[in-house]
Amino acid sequence: MMGMGQWMFRDELQLLEINVPRAALQLARTIAYPQLNVADYMGVLHELSEEAADYVDIAAPVAEQAEQLAAYLFRRRGFQGNRHTYADPRNSYLNEVIDRRLGIPITLSILYISVAEQLGLPAYGIGLPGHFIVGIRAEGADRWLDPFHEGRWLDLADCADLIRLSSGYAGPIEASWFSPVKGRVILARLLSNLRANYVSTGAWAQAAEVIQLLRQTQPSEAEHLRDLGLVYYHQHRLPQAAHYLNAYLQRMPDAEDAHVIRDGIKRVLDEWAPMN
Repeated sequence: MMGMGQWMFRDELQLLEINVPRAALQLARTIAYPQLNVADYMGVLHELSEEAADYVDIAAPVAEQAEQLAAYLFRRRGFQGNRHTYADPRNSYLNEVIDRRLGIPITLSILYISVAEQLGLPAYGIGLPGHFIVGIRAEGADRWLDPFHEGRWLDLADCADLIRLSSGYAGPIEASWFSPVKGRVILARLLSNLRANYVSTGAWAQAAEVIQLLRQTQPSEAEHLRDLGLVYYHQHRLPQAAHYLNAYLQRMPDAEDAHVIRDGIKRVLDEWAPMN
């Protein structure tokens, strides 16, 4: 049964146009900050846009406005990429990013885009492999900037370097990577970061909560059933583990890992049987 936070996050996903900052705050409230006041933080984003308006010349070319906004957020207000503790889950929670002024590429991009949109700047998210950036519909052609590195402009070679450094990929660049990313995809990527953070530290309860939200965000992805089953196994919640692993096999009977999962279900049932 879903808790109140999961219901509210699901409601955000049902909107025709997902409000990404609000949904990101809602997922933070659901997973880790039950007392979080979403409206208060949305108010902070609005206040940032109102103050930024004093530093952005709306009569200037769009690219220049984008630079001015980057200067306001990353130099004047001090938002920056957290290079020292990149895997800290707080970097993926928008409320913490606002409070601490530290984040990772995707959360700093969400922040930048939110303020830009309130100023009328045509900004959008770009999900490069391993590194999220922002696109700006400037005069003549779209341009790319990197909020994790103080909003510096990027060319294709810069993007290739970012991809190589963050993901290890050194192959050809695909044009589709630079298409605007939908809100649901941004949220799924944000949740995937959190899943990796919590699984790597054995924080199984939080990992399970994250995967439940991933199931809402990407209901057609059977892998979330498998991952939830494995997390429940680590929590020694054996009936739930068997249920979700079996549900995964029903959806993906020919998956490459099907035989491993079948063996896993047998092991779960063997462990569970003596308890009954």
